[in-house]
Amino acid sequence: MRVASRTVLDFVRSDGSTAPVETEMLYRSEDPFAVTMRFRVGDSAATWVMGRDLLTEGLSRRAGDGDVRLRPHSSRVLVLELVSDRHRTVLRVPAGTLRKFLDATNRLVPPGTERFDADAFLSTVLR
Repeated sequence: MRVASRTVLDFVRSDGSTAPVETEMLYRSEDPFAVTMRFRVGDSAATWVMGRDLLTEGLSRRAGDGDVRLRPHSSRVLVLELVSDRHRTVLRVPAGTLRKFLDATNRLVPPGTERFDADAFLSTVLR
């Protein structure tokens, strides 16, 4: 089972201007700790996987200290930072959109009931 949501986030350029980024958020009960975000601008696309707990925490306070960071900017907007070896990407996320998505994932797999099937994972990876 899965939860999917499409939205548009604002990419924040270094000069402070913004550009729209089509975004799909995907959650699968088979991988209950992770949320996949697919970002698309024109013909370019990027996929990032991040922890559901990090996204939940980031709704109310600064979360993440690695390559994915999320923090409130205001009551209605969050700032998502994606850091790689060569780039730091900053996106503005509507808090209500993320909250609604996470609420749907919590109905599918309530926090604290997640289970990780290591055998299934290894069989997928070792094919």
